[in-house]
Amino acid sequence: MPEAYGQHTNAEINSQTIDSLELLDAILSLQPANIGSGENAEDNVVKEIELLRSVIPEEIINIQALKHKLMRDSDPLNIVLV
Repeated sequence: MPEAYGQHTNAEINSQTIDSLELLDAILSLQPANIGSGENAEDNVVKEIELLRSVIPEEIINIQALKHKLMRDSDPLNIVLV
C-alpha cells in the first residue's frame, strides 16, 4: 500500500501503469517481425482484432449500472473507471 511509505494513493496507479507498459513492451518484443505467409505481424493482429470485434457484442458492460455500483467506492482505479 502506498500509504505505508507516505505516498499518495495515485502512486499505486502510476506503478500499475508502468508495470502494464513494461508487460506490453515485453509481449511486443516476443512477436516475430514477419509471418511465413508474407504478412507482417501488424496485419495479422488487425485481422484478429476484426474477427474478435465481429464476435463480441457492442455493449458488454452496462455503463449506467457500473457507475451506480461504484458511485461510493473510493478506490482510485474505480474512480478513474467511472
